[in-house]
Amino acid sequence: MLADDSAPSHAESLAQSLGYARDYAEELRRMLAEGKPDFDRGAQLVQAIRNMLLAASDSLDELDDVQQEMDAVEEMQGLTDEELFSAITCPPFGV
Repeated sequence: MLADDSAPSHAESLAQSLGYARDYAEELRRMLAEGKPDFDRGAQLVQAIRNMLLAASDSLDELDDVQQEMDAVEEMQGLTDEELFSAITCPPFGV
């Protein structure tokens, strides 16, 4: 599916960001379950979770870009020589 050289690093970044978000959420859950909320720490944890989810979203966007490139390459591999030449030399409609 994803054969791009950068895909593993994007996937690792995604997994790492989600792991940190999970850890922060678990810390927040424990703090609330104990019935001793620290409002400053709670706000820090919520912000940290938000930041990790944004980082995960960025990594997911990168993986989506890689997948789109891989799909385009796969599509081009199925073209005849004439279709490939036409795709390279003819402007797309509406341009």
